[in-house]
Formats: sequence, structure tokens, C-alpha cells
Amino acid sequence: MSALEGVPLGVVLLIIGGICTGVQGPMNGRLAISTSGSFSAFLSFALGFWPLLIYFLADTKGGKTVDWPEAARNAPGYAWLGGVFGGLFVLILTLVIHRRGAAITNGIIVVTQLIISVVIDQAGAFQVTQRDCTGLRGGGLACMIVGITLVTLF
Repeated sequence: MSALEGVPLGVVLLIIGGICTGVQGPMNGRLAISTSGSFSAFLSFALGFWPLLIYFLADTKGGKTVDWPEAARNAPGYAWLGGVFGGLFVLILTLVIHRRGAAITNGIIVVTQLIISVVIDQAGAFQVTQRDCTGLRGGGLACMIVGITLVTLF
């Protein structure tokens, strides 16, 4: 059972993830002012590699619990490319956040993530559970769009 299957712990972990995402951008953006956006994004991934490596080694007993040939056969090509999008996300965030501010930058990111997530759910893309975009889901998206518009304008 993964940590996210236990609802209370899963919610706590997601909140911590949200906090991490919220502070990562301004921290990387500040480093970009002193160095460069490309270096700041690179360093973010270089430093983030270590806790991920430690978790991977602990979670998979040093990689021994993963059937690598089976994984290579069964995972579609696109499944191996998520890190490319993560890298682009960090680079874009690093370049934009000090020009637009944390609230506007993160708000636009969150609203965009929610919109694309609803589209992905609607299509059942990437083998996620298919969920229809109901009127209430669409209304929620509309509220988020109005909210980020207000945050951006005022």
C-alpha cells in the first residue's frame, strides 16, 4: 500500500508537496538573479537527485525489486519522458517568477495544471482513470480561472 492510498497521510503529503512547489520557484528564481536561470534550474535538479536516489534505493531495495526488462517492455515510451517536462517546468518557473511574482506565477501554473488534468481525466490519457468533465467540474475550473484572473489583475 503506497502512502497516498492512506487518505490522511496522502493529503498531508500532497499539502507538503504544494508547499515545496510554492517555495521552490521563488528560491530558484532568487538564485537565477545571482547566477542564471539555466544554472538555477540545473542545480535544482542536481540537488533534488539525492533525496530521490535515497528514496529509490530504499523503496526498491537498491533497484532489486524492479524487473527492469519487464518494465522496459511494458512502459510506453512516453512514460520515460516525464522528467523532460519536469525540467522544462522548473526552468520556466525560474525564469518567470521574479518578473510576475509568486502568486501570479504559481496561480497560472496551478490553473493550467488543473485544466490539463481535467482534459487528461476526460480522455483517460496516459492510462489514468477516466473521469468525465461534469458541469460541476467545469464550474470549478471556471472559478479557478476567474480566481487567477483576479489575482493577476489586482
